Parts: sequence; structure tokens; C-alpha cells
Amino acid sequence: MAQNYTHNPRPVGGPVSFALNGDRLTVDTGRKVQEVRLGAVESVRLTYEPGRVGQKAFRTKVVLKDGKSFSFTSLNWRSLIEAQELTGEYRAFTQALCGAIAAANPGARFMAGKPRWLWLAVVIVAAASLLGMAYLVWQALRMGSTGVALLGVLLAFVGVWQIEPMVRLNKPRPFRPEAVPGELMPKAA
Repeated sequence: MAQNYTHNPRPVGGPVSFALNGDRLTVDTGRKVQEVRLGAVESVRLTYEPGRVGQKAFRTKVVLKDGKSFSFTSLNWRSLIEAQELTGEYRAFTQALCGAIAAANPGARFMAGKPRWLWLAVVIVAAASLLGMAYLVWQALRMGSTGVALLGVLLAFVGVWQIEPMVRLNKPRPFRPEAVPGELMPKAA
């Protein structure tokens, strides 16, 4: 049974279509049609990609043994300012693709989250930013500048609200293709 997924990955540009049929995946960018043998897949990586306020985006990246790669996200851009979340479609296609890759190449690696070095860099920058903000609040309170301190606390809360999911969801870890991590999938409607 063929499984299809189409999305527009950028605010400007055309849609990209994927057609999964057995051990083959056809990728149609509108300019070029490529057929990918799933037995040639080296790895699959699922990540959380922060979107605009109130919108979450998830990405699946597939790397082939020859170094080529392709990816797709859970967002479908309709214009420069409007994006639609493809919740059910993305979830179903990603799960079907992981299963088909595992069947075609049992040696393929399935990873959730960002590469370890990138995740650690985000953790370090986030911690340094929060420590810097705490120091700013402390100094503002010492100088009697309550307004600046309150603004610092507000910015710290907004920072934690934005950064916490990036750190928590993108922690690097392997996963089994039959157990795709639910936290790296859009929530079912």
C-alpha cells in the first residue's frame, strides 16, 4: 500500500511530495523527481524544531549511505505569514517511513533529538543566559530598580518557556522504528 505526504517546507517555493511504495520512496520537488531505495538509508533523525509562537514543528531527516539526505517537516507553509500544522498526515507518514526503512535495512540507525554536540551547546548557552538574567535581576534589586528586575524576571520566564522544550525534546537518544517517540510527533487532533 502506497503512503503519500506533501508539504511546502518554506514560505516561498513549491510543495515537495513523497510517495512511499514498498522499499522505495519517490521524492518530487517539482523540479526533480528522485527515487530512493530505502535499503540505502543509513540513519533517520527526528527532532523538535521551534516554530512561531504557539506553533510547534517537527522534522524528520533521512541520511543515505552515500551522504545525501532529505528532510520533511510537520508544517505546510501557505504564505509568508501562514503555516498549517499537518498533524495526522506527518505522524502517519513518519511512522510508515520508519517501518519501511527498518524492513528494507535492519542496520539503519534511528535517532531522536539533535546531535549530542549541538544539544550540549544549546544546554550551555541556555544555562549561561539564565545565569546572566539572574545576575541582572539581582543587580537591579540591589540598586533598587524594581522595574528592571521585574522585566528581567519576565524575560527569564519567556526564555525558559521557549528553550525548555528545545532542550527536553531534543535530548539525543536512539529509538526503535516500531516505537517512534510520541513527544517528537505532533499531537493527534
